[in-house]
Amino acid sequence: MITLRSPHLTVRLDPNRGGELQSVVAHGSPNLLAWHEWDAPLSAADGPGYGSSELDFLSMYRAGWQVLFPNAGAEGVVDGVPVAFHGETALARLSVLSETVDSCSLRAVARLPLELTRTIRLAHDHPAVLVEETVVNVGARPVPFIWGHHPTFPAITGSRIDLPSAPTAIVEPTIPGPLATGSGAWPTLPRSDGGSADLSVIPAEEQVRVTYLPNLAEGWVALRPPLADGRPAVGLAWDLATFPHMWLWLQNGDPGFPWYGRARMVGLEPQRSWPFDGLVGAIERGQQIVLEPGESTSSWITMTVFPATDDQVTGISREGIVTTG
Repeated sequence: MITLRSPHLTVRLDPNRGGELQSVVAHGSPNLLAWHEWDAPLSAADGPGYGSSELDFLSMYRAGWQVLFPNAGAEGVVDGVPVAFHGETALARLSVLSETVDSCSLRAVARLPLELTRTIRLAHDHPAVLVEETVVNVGARPVPFIWGHHPTFPAITGSRIDLPSAPTAIVEPTIPGPLATGSGAWPTLPRSDGGSADLSVIPAEEQVRVTYLPNLAEGWVALRPPLADGRPAVGLAWDLATFPHMWLWLQNGDPGFPWYGRARMVGLEPQRSWPFDGLVGAIERGQQIVLEPGESTSSWITMTVFPATDDQVTGISREGIVTTG
């Protein structure tokens, strides 16, 4: 494990699992990321594989924050190479290039001829985690890929999600739940029982849902817990040119594998593509990034921590500075 410390935050991440962030703690706060320490189900890393990269991933999943590369969503075959569910980098052992008290740099390689370098550092003057990433094509022909981030946070009843102005929200139809199939203007979507649901408020009832927020006007999102909870709020800002869409995943009591009714989390996921059909589908829609031999591309994402209030967030900068209005 690598532990990073600043005057404001302590962050723990695992270079043997893709640089997965497992905890972000502000002074006096609990872990601001969702994280579960359960032993069952048996991890594919500790026993026989489950027969698919999706089940292998889920057997090892404990929440936290993963980078999804060079795929996000369903597994597939690209240029004759099996590309894993959510990208093989999320579970891969990364090389540690450098490490200081408040920063580290890691390098990952994919099954496709791509290398990803991640630099994670903590701001000195405010509580923010600053992530910068670069992908380079080390092969001899053009290579397609997609890219995303998978941060999850505790699904505290009554928490509010703030987003840029009124995006369209689209329901993933393959996941049974209370929402009617279709789309609507954030945050209100129709329910299958004829009512409506406010997606900006974390509900108390058990449910699982995935909604897509494509083509956002700005790259940021905030999650504000109820004031009575006593936790700080968290926000994300990111490079909209690389991640123009967001997936909103609520996992709130699913009794099936691997959750078994134990998980209460919300995923606020900046993504290159949508829906959930992975790199193969993204290529069909033209949502992929393509790098020529030797070419590289860079991007960034920031997590910030700030006092929870009743004021709606109206923006978050790359440095993690929050504005309200």
